[in-house]
Amino acid sequence: MAKKGDDLTTDEKLDLIVGYLHRMDKRDRLRMVGGFFRGLIGILPVIILLVSVYYFYINGDQLIEKISSSAAEQAARVTSQNANKIIDVLDTDALLEQFRGQQQ
Repeated sequence: MAKKGDDLTTDEKLDLIVGYLHRMDKRDRLRMVGGFFRGLIGILPVIILLVSVYYFYINGDQLIEKISSSAAEQAARVTSQNANKIIDVLDTDALLEQFRGQQQ
């Protein structure tokens, strides 16, 4: 059982203080390791951003060319599909007959 305040000798008091300091040292080490990993996780998005900006700077022309060509192909496909639908909806033979009937 631990002795109370005045009952402890000087050596016992020093041993208690040393024990407290060892515990504090272990806790500080854990805090430092945790702070290191927290900082590393905090810096990771910045590193990813810098790498992606560098990649876009190097390969930006190719990326823009691919995007614009795919957009142009999709626009051409949609336009041709809509034109075919309009042509199918409009019965051209009936329109020609109607036009000839009006001219006569």
